[in-house]
Order: sequence, then C-alpha cells, then structure tokens
Amino acid sequence: MNTLLLIAAAGLGFLSFFEPCTIATHSLFALRASRDTTRNRWRALAQLVASRTILLAAIFGIAAWIGLKELSAISAMIILGVIGTIYLVSRKIYLPVPHIEFFRVLPGHTRLAQGLKLGLTLPACTLPLVVVTGVISALTQQPGMAILAGIVFAIMFSLPTLWDSVRGFDTAHREFLSKAATTIPYLTALLLWSGAFLIWQIGS
Repeated sequence: MNTLLLIAAAGLGFLSFFEPCTIATHSLFALRASRDTTRNRWRALAQLVASRTILLAAIFGIAAWIGLKELSAISAMIILGVIGTIYLVSRKIYLPVPHIEFFRVLPGHTRLAQGLKLGLTLPACTLPLVVVTGVISALTQQPGMAILAGIVFAIMFSLPTLWDSVRGFDTAHREFLSKAATTIPYLTALLLWSGAFLIWQIGS
C-alpha cells in the first residue's frame, strides 16, 4: 500500500499540472517568473513549492491520521470509475466546481505573493486527483508515509512550472502545452478506469 501511495502521488501529482484549469495559470506564472530577475524568480518558485508542499502534506497526513477502515474494494472501484467519468464529461460540459483557495483564510491574504497564492490553491480539475491520493493515504493509516506522499505530489505538481520558469517558452513548447491540455484529461480518465478495473479484478 505504501508503494502504491507513492506511485499515485508521483503520477497524479505530475498529471495535475497538465489539467486544463491548471496549465493556463501555472504557465502564466512561469512566463512571468522567466522574465523576472534570477533572485525574484527563485524566491517565487520557492514560495510556490514550499506552500504547496505544506498544504498537501497536511491534507494527506490528516487523512491518514483519521484513517479509513470501512472502504470496500467495490466502493473504491466505484469512486475511481465515477471520477474518471467526470473527467470525460467535463471535456464537453462545463461543471461549476470552484477552485479551493486556502490562502483566503490567512490574514492579509490580498497582499500575499503570487507564488504563495498559487501554492495554497487547489484548482478544480486537480481536486479528484488529490481526493484519490488522500483516500489511499487514509487507507494506509500511516501519517508519516502520507506526509511523504504530500511532498512527492507537491514536487511533481510543481516540477513543470520550475522547468518552464527556467527554460522559458518558445513556439514549440506553447504548442506542446496546448495539446497536453486537451489530451491529458483523457489519459487521466483512462488511468482511473484502469485502477477501478484492477481493483475489480483483485476483488473478484
């Protein structure tokens, strides 16, 4: 279960960047950072990674501390299948799911740096991926391992932004990001359905 948790955190964390409602905001952040001074760029990136790491480590750690003993294989299969279906439906129909902006609970949040705001926000299209990882964290009932999963998820989620901020943008890269935003949700749905099928096979 621990190995599954870390693999899920790494894979789903990386996919989170390429989801449609995420890739635009993060690419804009990276573009601005790439044009800033080296010192300001790395300060913004450090704020993004640190705040995101703390947030996700806390979420997954709390989930593991609470635990989840009653989730059956059938329930897990249904959850993954439904989330995968939602991803496909959202490609054709707008679903009014808001971003969760945790930074708004902080005093003086309007004056926070953009890196902190971005790091303390879970975009709507990444919420299912966070939920899946959180459920696996709860099943492990090992807060230490869940915190590690939060760190892994945050790093993999932020890695493309770091790369784009340092490398910059050219025409080919812009085209790649545009194609990724339209195709990754289908890959995400396929992975979730595959996970549901695997659970069904193991449970049957």
